[in-house]
Amino acid sequence: MKNKELIYWIDLTGPAVLDEIVRLTIMDTNDNVLFNHMFNTKMVDWWYSDLNGIKPEETFNQQQFENYKNKIQTIFNHASKLITFNASTFFLEKQGINLSKKKIDDLADPFRVAGDATDTIDNLCIYYGYDLPTNIYNRTGLDYAKAINYCWHEMERYKEAQENK
Repeated sequence: MKNKELIYWIDLTGPAVLDEIVRLTIMDTNDNVLFNHMFNTKMVDWWYSDLNGIKPEETFNQQQFENYKNKIQTIFNHASKLITFNASTFFLEKQGINLSKKKIDDLADPFRVAGDATDTIDNLCIYYGYDLPTNIYNRTGLDYAKAINYCWHEMERYKEAQENK
């Protein structure tokens, strides 16, 4: 059975030229978790943890992304649409994940107002009333994926209300 729409959240190490995936969470729109892992990195051994709440030492005993690549690809193959915030498909594709035929809804796009640092997942959650933990070190990939799912459902509800006026 194909999942129609899947939510995903990805965390990267930074800096951009060396970015590696350190966490990926995938779930369906009913909050059923399909994949949720942190990964060890190949090249980057330190990053600014305040960006993603993941400390490098938390990943040292994790497997690398490539060990899960087939499983991740299989999950994505069953989706007709992927929903996320600030879509980072480049890094998934760089790891060998094929998303070329997938429709991707990036919630950051319709939410962008000022096009600056205020267009964050935190502000999206505040706007739609989702209680995302305020301490970034207490956030998990599940917290982010559930936040995206909640906000996406709210956006769809608002959109439907506008269309039916």
